Parts: sequence; structure tokens; C-alpha cells
Amino acid sequence: MMSIQKLALSSAFAALLAPIAQASPLSSINNWAARVSQHLHNVYDQGSNELLVPGYTWHDPGTYTAAKRATLNSRGWGIGFSRNREDASGNQELVYAMVFSDSHHNAEPIAGYAKQWNWHPFAGDFRIGGGYTVAVTSRADIMRNFPFPIALPAASIGYGKFTLYGTFLPRFNGSPNNGNVAFFFAGYKF
Repeated sequence: MMSIQKLALSSAFAALLAPIAQASPLSSINNWAARVSQHLHNVYDQGSNELLVPGYTWHDPGTYTAAKRATLNSRGWGIGFSRNREDASGNQELVYAMVFSDSHHNAEPIAGYAKQWNWHPFAGDFRIGGGYTVAVTSRADIMRNFPFPIALPAASIGYGKFTLYGTFLPRFNGSPNNGNVAFFFAGYKF
């Protein structure tokens, strides 16, 4: 029987992939969607449990005015869960879901996949990672909480069971008070 977490994550990814798969009658797109779905299930089934604790949001002082930054929430507290699979090279894949307080003090849910290629500069469990995340999220200030997909760069630094993750939301236009936001959260495998 599927766990609640696995069902929620599978549903989120199916919702993300369904429009892509149905947009074209080409069997290659359907095959691709099936392979992606199977890969996500494999990561979940073979991964370790990881508690995620969101914590800090940085708003670029060069992008946001001081007055605007004073109104924004930098404490993105929340909670999350992932299944974290490490390959033979020490790289990681995560299937995750979390909810946290966004920049406007609203709850922001997110469910996604992340890939981290890890570098082990020293002997032992210390690692530095870089990669990406693709996810589905919803925000009150964007599309009135209607779920939408995102793709962002990701980085991490970790030791043993503990990892500090970060991602960056770049500025897309020249208007003030948007973009150039870094978001950090911690993970602990158990």
C-alpha cells in the first residue's frame, strides 16, 4: 500500500507531467513521461528518509529597496520531508515536499525533484553539491495559489547525515523589488 507521502508526491508529479503527455499524440512524449515517472518512483522507493527544515530567505539589497525589504519575511520557517537516494559516486537525488512561510508571510507548499552532483574535496563525509530542482508550487501573490511549475539552480554543503541546501530565484526583469532571492533549508537523514 502506498504511503501518504508517496501518494502526495506521485500526484504532484503526475499533475505536472499530465499536460505534457496529453499535449501531443506522439508516443515518444508518453514514453518519456512514463520513464520520468518510473525514475521518480525508484528514487522514492530506494531513498532514505530526510527531514527538511526551511529557515532563511535572503532578498538582494541591490534589487529590493530598504523600505520593501523591511516588509518582507526573511524567516521562511516550515517543515518538509524527502526521500534521498545516493548513487555509487556520492551524488544525490531527492523527491521532496515541504511547506514554509514565503516572503509575504503566506504558506507556500512545494513538491519536487532535485539532483545534486557532489564533490568530495576531503577524505570522509564532507561534500559540496551543485545541481537543480524542478517542482510544483503555489503562491498567493502569483496566480492566486494556482499550482505552477518551477525550475531553479540548487547547491548544497553537507557532512554525514546533515546537509544545508540553497536555491536562487533570479531577477527576470529590471523592475525593482522582485527576484534575486536566495532560499536556504537544512536536511537531516534518518
